[in-house]
Amino acid sequence: MGENMYRIGIDVGSTYTKYCVMRDGAIEKMWVEDTPIRQIEYFEKKREELLAIYKGADFCACGYGRKNASAIEVINELTALGKGVEFIRPKTEIVLDIGGQDTKLLVLKDGHIEKFFLNEKCAAGCGMFYKNVVNMLKLDYDDIDVSSDNILPTRLNSTCAVFAQSEMVRLISENVDINEIVKGVIYHILNQSKMLLSKIKIGKEVPIVISGGMASVKGIDKMATEVLGVKCVHLEESRYLSAIGCCIK
Repeated sequence: MGENMYRIGIDVGSTYTKYCVMRDGAIEKMWVEDTPIRQIEYFEKKREELLAIYKGADFCACGYGRKNASAIEVINELTALGKGVEFIRPKTEIVLDIGGQDTKLLVLKDGHIEKFFLNEKCAAGCGMFYKNVVNMLKLDYDDIDVSSDNILPTRLNSTCAVFAQSEMVRLISENVDINEIVKGVIYHILNQSKMLLSKIKIGKEVPIVISGGMASVKGIDKMATEVLGVKCVHLEESRYLSAIGCCIK
């Protein structure tokens, strides 16, 4: 880790910013914040605050706003994600990352990217759509659980996020259970990912690691396995994998 004991990784996503602090190669702390608007000023102040706690720390950033993060170095978010996955779950071969603005499919070998595919054509297939619906329904993210077989997902007719959100208003007015609506939104996002998965051959014995903000939804691995038809797993650190990767030299 060089002369500094601490290394701080910052993943500046379009929706959320994730932080990881490592000390001598071990994770010490991770947390998430809403991505700020005035990023340059915010991260300059944030860096000073963190240096006051983690003296002499090195910083590395990735993500959409990485150049605004007042970091000593920046790296590509896919590279960071590959490093983070390899650190937490060595030998992982496939990662499905559902981010705020896009969904990515990575094929890895020893943490290095062999192939990747990106879906950013439709906002209804990414995390921002999920966030907007959850906010519209005034739900607490920590309370969302899609593991129950007793709650069936409401099927959305719209493939466009704009029309789909209008559909949300109709469903609410018809008193459709909000848990069914949320599960329907997540089903829709996962179903959109099938196009990416069709680009590669996946053996039944090879699990897909779910990463990104969607990975924090309780029961997402079970639901993803059912929707995608392949074994999916989530990790306790799934949301922070790119931030963790920024800490790996």
